[in-house]
Amino acid sequence: MTQKKTGYARPLIRIALGRTEVAEAIGVSVASVDKMVREGALPPPRKWHSRKLWLVSEIEAYLSEWPLDDDEDEIVDLG
Repeated sequence: MTQKKTGYARPLIRIALGRTEVAEAIGVSVASVDKMVREGALPPPRKWHSRKLWLVSEIEAYLSEWPLDDDEDEIVDLG
């Protein structure tokens, strides 16, 4: 049985992520996500029944407040 194509598939835009997805999105372990929430580096999750979700917009807002790494020891002068 063949399926009829009805046009193009639009990418799904995620506005909330589960704990594992948050870890994958920012490149850390799930345990690190828990620690970052405890330390205030990430927002606490939203809760719906037993499901915990993080809003992508809140994660981005928290990350944008982190300090920049401007360690001049790592800058290499190529000129």
